[in-house]
Amino acid sequence: MRKFLVLLFFLMLSVTAQADPYYFNGVWVDVEAWCGTGANESILVVDWNRLDNGEATISESHAFGYRWDGAAYESDMLNALNDAGILAVTTSYGGAFLDNIGYDDVDDNEVHMHIEEGSWNLASTSDPYAEWGTWGNSEWDFNTSGLTSELLANGQFEGINAIMWFGSLPPYADDQLDIPLTAPPVPLPGAVLLLGSGLFRMMALRKKSKVKK
Repeated sequence: MRKFLVLLFFLMLSVTAQADPYYFNGVWVDVEAWCGTGANESILVVDWNRLDNGEATISESHAFGYRWDGAAYESDMLNALNDAGILAVTTSYGGAFLDNIGYDDVDDNEVHMHIEEGSWNLASTSDPYAEWGTWGNSEWDFNTSGLTSELLANGQFEGINAIMWFGSLPPYADDQLDIPLTAPPVPLPGAVLLLGSGLFRMMALRKKSKVKK
């Protein structure tokens, strides 16, 4: 009976809908898309903190996955996401400096772009609950070198937060970046029905067996 229930549980997981939630570093992250292949993986989290029709907005963060083998730099990850058509990344200084990131958010029918070219903070962490802050006051490890010099680490989050050097954003927007955590995938109704019918049949067989005795 126990083995049967375990089998049905894994069957339920295997027939869940293709979902955004991805289990990473002990939490479920709502990942928009993945690119790359390999044994190593990192999740990029971007917060655009933008202006909508002239009104400053603290936007929600979006997460994107990247996989690779060997050594890879932040530039490799951004280039791969750009080449895959997931993000539109522009850089300068030989690819070492981030100018802008564009993302066509189909779900929200929005195109995310930072209104101030080149004003971003970059950092990394392995702690999904680390608090984003400012230089010298953050639980994230801020990037102190260029994109082409900053190595990726397997199992880490890479954060990119839109800031303002010349303009202004809503209060605390410059200091805010939240990993988009989400709930675990929910089994499809068909899987639940299969589990129910399996349990019913198992109980009926056990009851029949007892009657024969």
